[in-house]
Amino acid sequence: MTGGDWRDGGFRQRRPCAETLAWVAASLGRGSRVVDCRRLTGGVCSAVHRLTVERRGTRTSVVLRQYPGELGLRRSLEKEITNLGVVAGSGLPVPGVLATDVAGASTGGSPSLLMTHLPGRVHLSPSDPRPWLTRIAEIAALLHSLDLPATRFRPWADSWIAAPGGFRVPSGAQRPSVWKAAFAVMAAPPPEDTAVFLHGDLLPVNLLWSRERITGLTDWNSLHRGSRAIDVGHCRRYLAALHSPEWSEQLRSLYESITGTPLDPWWDLYALLHHDDSAPKWICAQVAGRRPVDVPGMTSRVETAVEAALHRIG
Repeated sequence: MTGGDWRDGGFRQRRPCAETLAWVAASLGRGSRVVDCRRLTGGVCSAVHRLTVERRGTRTSVVLRQYPGELGLRRSLEKEITNLGVVAGSGLPVPGVLATDVAGASTGGSPSLLMTHLPGRVHLSPSDPRPWLTRIAEIAALLHSLDLPATRFRPWADSWIAAPGGFRVPSGAQRPSVWKAAFAVMAAPPPEDTAVFLHGDLLPVNLLWSRERITGLTDWNSLHRGSRAIDVGHCRRYLAALHSPEWSEQLRSLYESITGTPLDPWWDLYALLHHDDSAPKWICAQVAGRRPVDVPGMTSRVETAVEAALHRIG
């Protein structure tokens, strides 16, 4: 993951500048004006606001994502714009692109993306996990069934995971031998697996919910084609860290039952091993106070999921 924490400079906390709000209004048609602006919770690499725009007596909500201009994140925005074009009309609950200013020429120097507003909110504390996990498994299955273009995933180039030989046992590990055994598995070449369409960041914090249904899938920066276990495994890693390894295992079981396809254990383990000493910091930033987070127990819970994945490899 990216080093440093640019949020200390207050970019996320600041209201969009007057120039940006004028650009939003102009993008939505003559006579439009922004009448309300609310910061949305949870993003760690961009500032996200919900804007209310009034035009001809009608009010509409839109979403503005902006990146700090000085950090060179223009490429991330360009990828998201392209990827949203790929998934438009796919049947997935995704935002539509309304306007873009990748250079930040009309938005105070901040690369900007204006999107349609999706209903719902991030929901991280279900009273009954099974239907919640079932919905996640179902949207993953739908996503992976899509015949859409994307580049082939490269395990050591297209993610932040340590390179082979660079793994380190997390400082909170209870059983370092489990991690070392998993690292040894990663030394082998990745097995071939059916390449499906991947979101690349299929995490609970990127799902919006309303009335126990998923109404939005956000953060489209990482599209690839690759093993389905990459998407499900990343979600499993997050579930283990935030909730429990039992929830993580339930998601695997539900997904395999829905699709009739077992997850490749090597790729599942690969995704789980994205957990490292920086993970608690990033998860806390993404959760952003929406539920309690047991930071001291994160690594031991992921460790249990890693051990179970090792057993499946045999």
